[in-house]
Amino acid sequence: MNGPDAPLDGGAVAGFRPPEGAASEGASGGVRPTEGAAAGDGIAAMVGEEAITVARIDRRLRLLRGGPLAARLPSPGTAEGRNLRRWLVQVMVAETLAEQEAARLGLPAGPPGPLTAPSGSAVPCMSAVPCMSAVPCMSGEPCVSAGPCVREEPCVRAGRSGRAEPGSTVRPVLTPAAALRAGGVAAAVLMTTPAARAVCRALAAGRAPSEEEARDYYLRNLDRFTTPETRWVRPFGPVRRGEIAGPIEDAVFAAREGETVGPVEGPGGPWTLLIERIEAARREPYTSARERILAELAEESAERAFARWLDARHAGSVVLMPGYEHPADPAQPDATHRH
Repeated sequence: MNGPDAPLDGGAVAGFRPPEGAASEGASGGVRPTEGAAAGDGIAAMVGEEAITVARIDRRLRLLRGGPLAARLPSPGTAEGRNLRRWLVQVMVAETLAEQEAARLGLPAGPPGPLTAPSGSAVPCMSAVPCMSAVPCMSGEPCVSAGPCVREEPCVRAGRSGRAEPGSTVRPVLTPAAALRAGGVAAAVLMTTPAARAVCRALAAGRAPSEEEARDYYLRNLDRFTTPETRWVRPFGPVRRGEIAGPIEDAVFAAREGETVGPVEGPGGPWTLLIERIEAARREPYTSARERILAELAEESAERAFARWLDARHAGSVVLMPGYEHPADPAQPDATHRH
């Protein structure tokens, strides 16, 4: 699911039709689909008793290719284009699994929102994955996503953590850290699908991190809570150790506040520098960071629990049809990572 899983052999499924224009099965056992072909009742995946049809995939893919990031996407008919289609299938499968589980447990999915309350002000979307939204962005500001947001719901606000804030209008941010922690599909679905977040909250219930875990995290990550000495230098502005080099750095960090140093040899010739202000290094105390650490550890633990649940449910409930395997599946003919 979130790695190069081998395709599940589910046998013949009524209604399955491989994509039109697909090559016959090759030595790898895969089928090469032609992007955008074959609508109708063809089936791409079975999620329990629910079918994800080729028509649904085509519809979602058209929305993606008609969006503002279309020029950044791989061309249809290429290996990369077919793998984009495969990725979209994995996302839709994960959404369906989460929706089925939320319905089974009677969980109110609720509005788009975070797993825990974030802090910080709104930021625009800077997602590292393609936008697959099925509705227009309603943020009122430009989307600067570099790649897929997989929403079928209105945009929501993201705090500094990249997580969504309820009732707001800026897209949440899928960070590389979240994708590495939970896997790309799980992280994307958690970021964009209310049912997935509801399931994640249910899985995390009663699993709050301990005081010992929070304190240990603080001690192992002191750099996160430490601000190094900062010097306001004319004409550079604020600088820290390592941001300038050589004789200029030595002179700047040897000077006192209000002192003028130079001429000092540097790029382009001699420099005369004024040390306007010095702000000493400081460290946020544990008592101040404690609540934030506990919330972050709780959310990260919940994300990992959701990823494990999703992998297990996928293995037991999902049949991917030939041509719709995970893009990283080494058995499919367009896989690019091989050993």
